[in-house]
Amino acid sequence: MKRTFLTIFLLITAISLFAATPNATFEVSASIAGINDMKITNTAVDVPTYNNPNNAFEGTVAISTSGEGSNMDSSGNVAFSAYISTLSNNRSGYSVLMSATALTHEDDDTTTINYTVTVNDTSFATKTDTTAVEVIDVTSLSGLDTESLPISVNVVRSEYDSAVAGTYVGTITFEYIGNN
Repeated sequence: MKRTFLTIFLLITAISLFAATPNATFEVSASIAGINDMKITNTAVDVPTYNNPNNAFEGTVAISTSGEGSNMDSSGNVAFSAYISTLSNNRSGYSVLMSATALTHEDDDTTTINYTVTVNDTSFATKTDTTAVEVIDVTSLSGLDTESLPISVNVVRSEYDSAVAGTYVGTITFEYIGNN
């Protein structure tokens, strides 16, 4: 009987050791692509309206001081609606630098009209500035976010009024820099 009891005890012990509840697991993972986008819009945008085609900026501001379509006042302020707009999910944030070139005559690159472009109280004057200025500085993000800041231009009115006839073109450049 001792032998039967010992055999049954060992058998029950062995069954209980090997009959542990089994576990099954698997991992779930996601890879979120970086969104680092910037564009000029004709209105202030937010995350839901960022990609709305109705907010697209036409791309050129033609300055006129008289007649139909006049958009510059006597102080050189140019009336137009444009915003530098960014969309990002970069956890470390980003910055945007702005620079500009003077309006230069189509036939003579030494004949210029200077102006100042301003975003968020930061200005770049084509007559004096040579280094891009920071107009947006986002130090970190916890999700998808946008910035949308108005752009303004003020032409040196005396240079405009005394300029020779012709077409003048200048470029305002925004550079997006993602933080690491």
